Amino acid sequence: MVLTIKTQLELQAALAQLDEFLTAQQIAEESVFHSKLVLSELVGNVLRHSQGFARFHGELQDGYVQLKIYASDCFLPPKTSACSDVLAESGRGLFLVDSVCVERSYTDDGGIQVLIKL
Repeated sequence: MVLTIKTQLELQAALAQLDEFLTAQQIAEESVFHSKLVLSELVGNVLRHSQGFARFHGELQDGYVQLKIYASDCFLPPKTSACSDVLAESGRGLFLVDSVCVERSYTDDGGIQVLIKL
C-alpha cells in the first residue's frame, strides 16, 4: 500500500484504507488501532510542521506491520521522544508512537520507519 497525503481529509481516507487492508488480513484489532494511531500521528506531524505533503508505504512483514512515512520537504521528527505535561494540548504524539512501536528508525532515503508487532 502506497499513498500520497496532502490534507487531513486524505489522511482520514488513508486511515480507512489501512484499517480495511489490515482487517482483511485478519490482523488483531489492537494492532490495527496501533497502526492507525502511528500513521495518524506521523503523517499529521508532517502536514502540521512541514510545507509539503506526506507519502506513506505500509506492508506486513514477518509478524510486523511496517510503516514508512516520507515528507516531501525532508521533515524528520527528533530521534528521541519525551511526553509533555498531561494537561498540554500537544507534544505527546511521538511519545505515543514510540510507546506502541517495537522500533522507530530513519531510512537511508530520508523516511521514518516503524515496526508494530502483530
